[in-house]
Amino acid sequence: MTTATATTRIPAGSWGVDRAHSKATFAVQHAGISLFRGSFKGLDAKLEAGEKAAVLTGTVAVDSIDVDDADIRPHLLSPEFFDSERNPEVRFRSTELAIEGDEVRLAGELELAGATQAVVATGTVRGPIEIPGAGEKIALSLEATIDRADYGMNWQMDLPDGSPALANDVSLAVELELNKE
Repeated sequence: MTTATATTRIPAGSWGVDRAHSKATFAVQHAGISLFRGSFKGLDAKLEAGEKAAVLTGTVAVDSIDVDDADIRPHLLSPEFFDSERNPEVRFRSTELAIEGDEVRLAGELELAGATQAVVATGTVRGPIEIPGAGEKIALSLEATIDRADYGMNWQMDLPDGSPALANDVSLAVELELNKE
């Protein structure tokens, strides 16, 4: 039996997304009692690592949004939320990537629905690891919370008790498996 060891130093070079093992998801509190969740299927990402710094860029196609209710999907694509006709992609570019052990702090600019805001994500890094037949890989698990109103997503409906139907805080989670190119 062969045991693979993984370190948390990202070797210099270009790393491209493995779409089969990567995912971008979101969750927002609905009616104050549950979480509404969704994901995007059109995820692309690239990590360019140098000896002293690394830059992560990523995009998702807005029309690849996947939610469990087909009736809600057109509303999410509308100008009240993602405004997919004028803003067909969500984009991210890091400005700082700090790794200490397996812990990651990633700062950058998130462009969503025509607005760009600074965002900080935290999470973990695993690897690099050599996988027979697949090459060298690393993985990043990242989470951040944004305020949807900062991106012009101001739709709201009051519930009978006067509380909002939808929270402003949106949890974002990205799981990236990256292949050394």
